[in-house]
Amino acid sequence: MEALMDLEKLRLARSLYYQCLGELFVFSFSEERLSKLQEYLKTMQECLFDENLKSNFDILLKHLDDENSIQVFFKEYDLLFLSLKNSIPTTFSYIEEGFENSNPLLCVRQILVKSKIRRNEKFFKESEDSVGFCLLLMSEFLRQNEDDLAKELFEKVINKNIDEFLGDVFMNKNANLYKEISSIALAFMEFERLCFEVEKPVKINSKKVQNDLSRSEFLRREANKQRRTREKSQGIS
Repeated sequence: MEALMDLEKLRLARSLYYQCLGELFVFSFSEERLSKLQEYLKTMQECLFDENLKSNFDILLKHLDDENSIQVFFKEYDLLFLSLKNSIPTTFSYIEEGFENSNPLLCVRQILVKSKIRRNEKFFKESEDSVGFCLLLMSEFLRQNEDDLAKELFEKVINKNIDEFLGDVFMNKNANLYKEISSIALAFMEFERLCFEVEKPVKINSKKVQNDLSRSEFLRREANKQRRTREKSQGIS
């Protein structure tokens, strides 16, 4: 019962994390795009689930103090996800099966049918299985107390492939601010696995990237290494 009560207290905080991350990974022509990013990040930093992420938030918030800084997020997004060459796939269909409109899209649509939520094509130009849309959908499910649908979406779609997507972002040479974002998102996904009591999937074809380490282990060590370097430069022991 206590665990359930704790999760209930965390509901709005978790929803906010999904909302912020969803907006960062979704494409939009809206003039309001990322207009609340600074507000989101400040609130998220106040309810940290992992103290190691404080430096990641500090970097993002410090950058947002500069005038017109939000444009840098837009430009980096375009380089990572919209470039004509070597852009990072943003749909769970492509991430999982190597082509669009495959099983993950069908799965998301089946989940949507059980809810009152529908994709507004005026604002969402990507398909329902895009990473950004799915994260925003998780935020809405949690806000509406649709816990069963949230768990189904996380377990059947997000959990299976989100680490690969975030890993591709983290490792991309064009990722600077999005490297910090992916570090926060990777840690949050681990936290969500605890909340939903879902195991991290083990992929047989796990890619070896350096010194025979798996992609996920290499990313974990690299993130820790960068955090220690930042703390050392700031005089934190």
